[in-house]
Amino acid sequence: MISKSSEPGAGPDVVAMDAAAGAFPLDARLADHVARLVDHSQMTGCAVGIVDRAGARSSWFAGSTDSTGETRVHAEVWWDLASLTKVLVTLPALLSLVATGRVDLDVPLAAQWGRARHRPFGVSTPAQLLSHSAGLPAHRPFHELDLGPRTVLVEHVMRTELSTAPGGAAVYSDIGFILLGEYVAERSFTPLTDVAAAAGLTYGPITGVAAATEVCPWRQRLIVGEVHDENAFALDGVAGHAGAFGTLDDVVDAALALLQDTAPLHLESVRRHSSNRDGEQFGLGWWLPPTHGIGGTRYGTGSYGMSGFTGTRIWVEPTRDYAVVILSNRIHPKRGDREPFTRWCTELLDTVAATWSTR
Repeated sequence: MISKSSEPGAGPDVVAMDAAAGAFPLDARLADHVARLVDHSQMTGCAVGIVDRAGARSSWFAGSTDSTGETRVHAEVWWDLASLTKVLVTLPALLSLVATGRVDLDVPLAAQWGRARHRPFGVSTPAQLLSHSAGLPAHRPFHELDLGPRTVLVEHVMRTELSTAPGGAAVYSDIGFILLGEYVAERSFTPLTDVAAAAGLTYGPITGVAAATEVCPWRQRLIVGEVHDENAFALDGVAGHAGAFGTLDDVVDAALALLQDTAPLHLESVRRHSSNRDGEQFGLGWWLPPTHGIGGTRYGTGSYGMSGFTGTRIWVEPTRDYAVVILSNRIHPKRGDREPFTRWCTELLDTVAATWSTR
């Protein structure tokens, strides 16, 4: 059964699919709760999906792709996934290289990758870059340097000095994943665009309908269908830390694969590998609760996820057999306080957790 509302001002579309794949995950009470939350979100547009381990899923769509209200959000809309790129593109590709013996997570990169020799990050291991404990700074505005070709900018990123010794307190770093993206592409002899395609995602520019993000002060235009992240844009829109796009179904498919993955390397990736005094905890790429309240307040044992700056989130509850995907353009038409989005996500995730446990 599929029911949709597409007139301006109408409530969210509610789509029930694949019910035959397993027990449909949402009873009427939970479906009503989620529909109300989606319909009353503060984002210009959003899409939410919930999937259980058997593959049954529910999806909701609300709002518009931009503030004009001309195009309602629907299942084929493309979303800038921002940092979800780290865990849905770069991480699985790297773990695949580990599984085939081409990468060792615990050996310094200088011993495995010629380009890492005599570079500051070469003393760090892939596991340390994945878990944000490689000693790299959180961010550098590389896009402001106007260095020209992508290859020149990558070389500059590789010269980034460490802020601390590897293996210490975690510092969430985009830079580490930019480097990992380059490593994955070179070690696998596969462009990141093809790596993303293998994961069911794509890098921009998008030719279909895409949700607008910010009126970018640097580019001085509204960003639609091209990556919002400035450093990723300077890297021709293709990077290990950001740049991937997906539809709701694409990301729900990825969430389902995670729910069903029992491989030892995957299980290793979702245990704690690093932390810091701010209460942040990281697996290999993944955020672990209670990091920034990513899983709400009712998270289960072994849960994990990732959040993206544009207003995206994936949350996996392996012991409860479900996952939640949230896609939005919270930064449209301009970035602002994240707290309202964080509170909304918490209410949504807590509602699912509380109702799921009593169904």
